Amino acid sequence: MPLSSSTLSSSLKSSWLPIDGGSYPGSASESGDAFAGAVSSWFAGALAAGFPCSTATARRSQLAASAGGAFSAQDSSAAGAMLATGLTAYMAGQAFGAGVASPPVGTAAAQAVFAGVFSDLDASVSARADRIAQGTWALALTTIVVFPPVISPPSPVT
Repeated sequence: MPLSSSTLSSSLKSSWLPIDGGSYPGSASESGDAFAGAVSSWFAGALAAGFPCSTATARRSQLAASAGGAFSAQDSSAAGAMLATGLTAYMAGQAFGAGVASPPVGTAAAQAVFAGVFSDLDASVSARADRIAQGTWALALTTIVVFPPVISPPSPVT
């Protein structure tokens, strides 16, 4: 099944963001780990030319570290930039069979989305999860996987 932002949004709400008066994770690194768990599980379902992503969960700690850094930033623009950069680094180099993912080209757009989420302190949990999921999904959709010429031409992540 192709990736969808609604699936990621649901996962972010259930495992990262507080629901119905719950509390946020206790630290930026705990928050980064919870975020990375949701994203890596979701990205493990990604396909390119019919090949699944085989490295998504193995690279979870990389994403957790960069997301934790973003969540500890004291500025919404910096946090947005750091999260977009961390997700870009996470998606680049992922393995899909013999194919390897190139860096997403949607990093600047995702950065703007994430900065907007972090600056909107009155947004609901649902709105935050939806917007973060949409930015992350846009990054995935702008990632091209390059295969050896014998297997397949470059293919987008779906």
